[in-house]
Amino acid sequence: MKKLFAVAAIAVMITGHVTAQTNLALKSARETSTYYAFAVGIAEALMQGTDGINITVETSAGSVENVKMARMRNDYLFTTPPSLASAAVAAEGQFPEGGYERIRSLWPIPGLVMHWVVRQDSGVQNIRDLAGKRFVPGGAGSAGDRITRDILASMGIENDVNLLTVDLSEGVPAVRNRRAVGFGTSSTPPASMIQEIGATVPIRLLDLSDEDYARVSHLYTRTEIPAGMYPGVSQAVKTVSLPVALYTTTNLSEDLAYRLTKAFWENRSRWESAHPAMRLISMDDVNFMEVKLHPGALRYYREVGFDVAPALR
Repeated sequence: MKKLFAVAAIAVMITGHVTAQTNLALKSARETSTYYAFAVGIAEALMQGTDGINITVETSAGSVENVKMARMRNDYLFTTPPSLASAAVAAEGQFPEGGYERIRSLWPIPGLVMHWVVRQDSGVQNIRDLAGKRFVPGGAGSAGDRITRDILASMGIENDVNLLTVDLSEGVPAVRNRRAVGFGTSSTPPASMIQEIGATVPIRLLDLSDEDYARVSHLYTRTEIPAGMYPGVSQAVKTVSLPVALYTTTNLSEDLAYRLTKAFWENRSRWESAHPAMRLISMDDVNFMEVKLHPGALRYYREVGFDVAPALR
């Protein structure tokens, strides 16, 4: 330890200075969640790709808490769905107190990917075949339930499907015991409950056609579940996701925001290894972040020729 201190002291005498270190906090989710794993992978990639920063990943009770902290924290990064970030900036919904005008966007992270799984022996080949069948759209009151109902309503068949209002934990036994042909869940792939049912019951994931997606493209982003992600699912499946992104505030300097954004996109191989779902991140999802980009992030996207939506500039 004394030797290291002596080396550092000599370096200071020679150069006349030491490199200042910036400490950042990245607030994400509960430690057991996939989003915490995402945050750890991103933090490691950023620290390896950006000189002079240290990032501490913090646990959180959820996205609302993350946004609430943006009013009082400096040198702060956080994850949340774009809809919550934009509601905070507008002082709407759960953020009537206001004071969130400093929030700015940086880059997207894996969203909540919609899965519709059915038994192979159910006779259901596509979403329209759910008409007349019993189906668990998602956990009662969950994002998955809302997305499923939006999709079915846009197709004009919501009232034709016998939607069961249950806790999502009942989805697997309901399918296994034939009380339902399948269930929906919004999760980052691979979803453990689909792996669970797929290990004992032959399953099929339902694809959302391009024509049907066009009806909800203003609500959800387009994504694919890679082939081989689940037992018996040998082809990629087209579906939708509810975006989630990483945000900061204007307290972060333009130069640092630029360097972080550059480090993120140019160290993809490092953060992809944190979780299989990280492979689903696309720069195209930047335009779904709803809140204006941080000037430093905007500089990077312009530099690489990405066409940023006017509302985010």
